[in-house]
Amino acid sequence: MTRLRYLPGSVLPRGSIMQAWLCLALLLSSQLAAGLPAWAQDAAARKDAAKKLSERHWHSQLHRLQGLVLDNRRLGDFLGPIMRHEYTLPMSQIQKSLVYMGSNYRLRRVVHDLILGRRPIKVGAIGGSITHGAKASVIGETDWFSLVGKYLKAAFPRATISTRNGALPATPSALMNMCLEQYVDDDVDLVFVEYVANDGANRFDEIKAKVYERLLRKLLLRPSRPAVVLLQLMPKGMAFAPGSREKVPFYATLEDIYGAQAQYYDLPWLSYRNAMWRLTELHTYGYNWTDFMWDVDFMHPIDSGMAAISDMVAHLIQQTALGLLLTPLGRADRELMQEPLPQPMFAGNWQAKNLMCTYGEAFKPLADVNNSKGWDFINEGKLGSPKWGYISRTPGSTLKIVVNSMRNQDGKQQDGDAPQDSKNQPMNVMLAYLKSYDSMGMAKFECTSGCTCEAKPEVDALHSLHQSTVYLVRLLVSQAPKCQITITVLDRTRSEQHKFKVSICCVCMWVCWEQGVVPPAAVLVSCTAQSIE
Repeated sequence: MTRLRYLPGSVLPRGSIMQAWLCLALLLSSQLAAGLPAWAQDAAARKDAAKKLSERHWHSQLHRLQGLVLDNRRLGDFLGPIMRHEYTLPMSQIQKSLVYMGSNYRLRRVVHDLILGRRPIKVGAIGGSITHGAKASVIGETDWFSLVGKYLKAAFPRATISTRNGALPATPSALMNMCLEQYVDDDVDLVFVEYVANDGANRFDEIKAKVYERLLRKLLLRPSRPAVVLLQLMPKGMAFAPGSREKVPFYATLEDIYGAQAQYYDLPWLSYRNAMWRLTELHTYGYNWTDFMWDVDFMHPIDSGMAAISDMVAHLIQQTALGLLLTPLGRADRELMQEPLPQPMFAGNWQAKNLMCTYGEAFKPLADVNNSKGWDFINEGKLGSPKWGYISRTPGSTLKIVVNSMRNQDGKQQDGDAPQDSKNQPMNVMLAYLKSYDSMGMAKFECTSGCTCEAKPEVDALHSLHQSTVYLVRLLVSQAPKCQITITVLDRTRSEQHKFKVSICCVCMWVCWEQGVVPPAAVLVSCTAQSIE
């Protein structure tokens, strides 16, 4: 019979904890008496005291766990390496970051196999510039995903772990929905999904929520049945100073509607907003947003913020490991793994089958340069983060893109083909353009040869947000082996300039068959991915 008991002798002396609390209380009371705002007085000393107190809390927690005995073995013998993580944030803030855990059956299976080291484990991440590593001092070392990789390898010494960062800077979830196969391994075991920061602050944006759901469904339906963790960061403006014109309130984020999908599909949900808000917005212990965020845009975390994100992931892994000790992997987990994926949370929001995604330098050959004029293929990025695309600054310039818009591009029957009328169904062609806050112009998108589509007569690349992000234009195109799409820079502009950049082309089709379920006839149409312009 399994017995769980506690050995009190392993706990840190209570006196040390009480002394730390007393020192902190005296420090705070002396500052409050000075008459200046508490957060402005001796911030360094207050943060140092808070850090030491936090270290004592985590140290005490570790010793308490090591004092627990399961079948005459200390928990430290089972979980020692897993629990040895140097936390940046106080315990209370980390606990707030774990919003939803659910049955956690997919991650339980992965952590179980990591502990035993019985098979190689692949870990991936998708998202925007933050996950790519922007503003980390050393990308590949101090960004949050690299820190998580280091933690996993130290926590599970018996396991063989490989990591792949598939994040694309300045891109929304809609793009990854079209290009997933290129940035996530087919046999991945664990995937972190980070898109709240790039998808915007409009919590009522149902179109983006639907695109996000289709992305999740594609991940969850992979043959490897990976564990998927929703890592929710913050939209631009949430870390701005209170009272500033563009300050985004706590609730103004897509995180909560994306979080509803975490609960619907029973996936862990981690929240950077929840972890940081009280600590930084209320200046608890003297902390401010500048301690964790880049002070130019207050959107990208610096090294300390990256470490805080890795804290959130480490805490989830630790809680999962503890759960496995109390409730070992068993029949209930296997039954959950065998359950089919539920129908979409948004009715009829079935995922599409991706046929083509060209990004970066691979996009260049799609242009018919002999019949185009006024466009140049330019890299606006930097080493390690290229940003290739066709750019024009001159009204009347035309760029001609030629794509294969056939449903059966290899001449073979595609999995998921509609049983009838598939040749007459239009295909979904998505073209990505840069949207920014300065110097941007407008362009027209139309089908001009080999295929037909409803034109987009005026696509505006200027917006008021002080950030540069990729947006998508959707064209429902008739099927053709050579479909020519022409992009023309317009005379009209709201910025007095005419810059327009096109960088990505994607083609996808509707998936009619999913795990033996046929969607209703009303939804047997082309891919439902929608424009987010």
